[in-house]
Amino acid sequence: TLVPNLGVVRKPTGDGTVFADIPGLIAGAHAGIGLGHEFLRHIERTRLLVHLIDLTANNPIEDFHTIQDELKAYGKGLCDRAQILVLNKTDAAEADLKTIVKEELGQHTPLPILEISAATGEGLDTLLNLVWQSLENLAHEPLISQNRLG
Repeated sequence: TLVPNLGVVRKPTGDGTVFADIPGLIAGAHAGIGLGHEFLRHIERTRLLVHLIDLTANNPIEDFHTIQDELKAYGKGLCDRAQILVLNKTDAAEADLKTIVKEELGQHTPLPILEISAATGEGLDTLLNLVWQSLENLAHEPLISQNRLG
């Protein structure tokens, strides 16, 4: 993804939610490197972050930590938002690598970690169900907490 994209994902009931597909953050995004501030401003308007981590990337573990570091450095409570961690391209990654990445990330984050393959559809129903459940749980929470209003 090179530019943010919006789309509506509908439940079988017909209810829908707007999803924002936002490009990955690079180191220094919080300081404006690349289009970091532009992308981070889009994230400010979200209730739930779903991280898609490419298992075929050079270092998927480092990729996740970079994103978390940038969310924390940018501030505005972004690193405190509800998050789901998704390991993508399970169909193309070695089984040993999937296990190593999942175990390593699981040691460093309390986030739920799912495995999917966008290409085959594996795990997508589970992901969407967790997204719907998470959004329902967050529906009555303010997007900006009162203590950050100043």
